[in-house]
Amino acid sequence: MSDRPDKESKTEAPSEKRLRDAIEKGNVPFSSEAGVLTSFAAIAIICMLLVGQVGAALSQKLAYILEFCGQFDLQNGNDAFATVGRLSGSILLILLPVIAVLTLGGLLGPAAQNAPQANLERLKPKPERLSPAENFQRIFGKRALYEFAKTFIKVVAVTSVCFWALRRNQHAILLAATSDVGTVPWLIADIVTGVLWPLTLVALVIALADVAMSRFRWRNDLMMTRQELKDEFKQTEGDPHIKEKLKSLGRQRAKRRMMAEVPRATVVITNPTHYAIALRYVQSEGGAPIVIAKGTDAVALRIKELCQQHGISVAENRELARALYPAVEVGQMIPAEFYRAIAEIIHFVNTKNAIARARPVQA
Repeated sequence: MSDRPDKESKTEAPSEKRLRDAIEKGNVPFSSEAGVLTSFAAIAIICMLLVGQVGAALSQKLAYILEFCGQFDLQNGNDAFATVGRLSGSILLILLPVIAVLTLGGLLGPAAQNAPQANLERLKPKPERLSPAENFQRIFGKRALYEFAKTFIKVVAVTSVCFWALRRNQHAILLAATSDVGTVPWLIADIVTGVLWPLTLVALVIALADVAMSRFRWRNDLMMTRQELKDEFKQTEGDPHIKEKLKSLGRQRAKRRMMAEVPRATVVITNPTHYAIALRYVQSEGGAPIVIAKGTDAVALRIKELCQQHGISVAENRELARALYPAVEVGQMIPAEFYRAIAEIIHFVNTKNAIARARPVQA
């Protein structure tokens, strides 16, 4: 049994990463009808703008060759080769605008769909191309039916337009048998131009529909299963469980560092059970009091225990603790609106500590 997921299980839209990977491997949406459209347009432009000038120039060159063919130096093979080379070069120069327009038309269609890229990925042999089931699906599947319908529409369109053009010009075609031979090329050019422009419009409609269909099929072929989406997320973003574990470790380390700073506190403000904010203020260090630790519940209890161990004063002020806790983070100075209240507490603590230090020690 194949390990490849079936199409029914691919219910999720392709991710941006999957689309980028497909493009990098050369798997891009492509419509051959866009090239057909630009080629038709190029030929129509040639017939409308260039055929007269190019035809006249070629006629003059042919007349020159026929008139002076007896004067060409053809003593040996080298002379013949040189003469043919000169004539071919001059004819090539005459045809150069036609070749340029045809080349541009042939390249414009594919280039307008996707940026050109050099990729050898599509040249690598793929085992699925040898699979009878895959080949049967390719020949008789929905895509084959779509291609058949598209070809049928093109055949009907070309046949109808050609029949319409010949019927419209049937009198001119019949009169061409008795007309000047020089007018026949212009008649042919008029008929071809009359055929090409309707065919170009038909090709435009088919190309627009085919481009839209090719992009729809391309995205549909890249559909993903839920498991593929999860696996890709793990590869790009990391395993959520591991990320959560790393975040937990980071929080634990930050908590340990914060607790290590508690002995440096000047005062701890509590509410008295749920909140604890440890502040440090030393006049020589400058600035406002800094929050060096804070916490709630169990963390607040641990902060108060450390304060008792290191002889740090604890000030119970329910309203101040509740207001200060969400207003400042660890490592930040307190906001200006708390200066007065904190200053009173620090002044009280410093006064109490000074009195305690001045009290004589009893023997």
